Amino acid sequence: MSKPCLYLLLGLPGSGKTTAAEQIAKITGSVHLSSDSFRLSLFEAPKFSQDEHDSLYKMLDYMCELLLKNGTSVVYDANINRLVHRQEKYALAKKVGANVRLFWLQVHRDMAKQRRLDTQHPMLIPKNETAHDLFERVADVFEAPKKPEKFIALDGTKITKAYIQKFV
Repeated sequence: MSKPCLYLLLGLPGSGKTTAAEQIAKITGSVHLSSDSFRLSLFEAPKFSQDEHDSLYKMLDYMCELLLKNGTSVVYDANINRLVHRQEKYALAKKVGANVRLFWLQVHRDMAKQRRLDTQHPMLIPKNETAHDLFERVADVFEAPKKPEKFIALDGTKITKAYIQKFV
């Protein structure tokens, strides 16, 4: 039996991570764990507090670990734009003996921003921020992969099933 795989997606908001995650899940038969979907399901009116954030990610990580332990591959569709967060996922995969594939969705910052502003779910914007401010805050802390991280660069303007199949 082959090892399960933890598929990670990295990129600016609006770079195509969720679209790619959906395609990867369909192509590979993996379970798609989306932090946005879980947040909207768990919290009627998300507050984006640290406690809420911690609860959300604790649950996502718990589900991810259970699925991987049971041999099911997972597409982890959540903000892992900082190295420390990616390292947590690498450690989780190592703990359960899963492979990891990191996909870096690349698009020009202006395009990513416009996409995000056009499609941002209103319940996923903290009350004290605008969609613009949220994008800038998240984009400003983005950390590109660092050696020895291995990644697959994907053009975020070409996210189709045929394109993604070339890389999974």
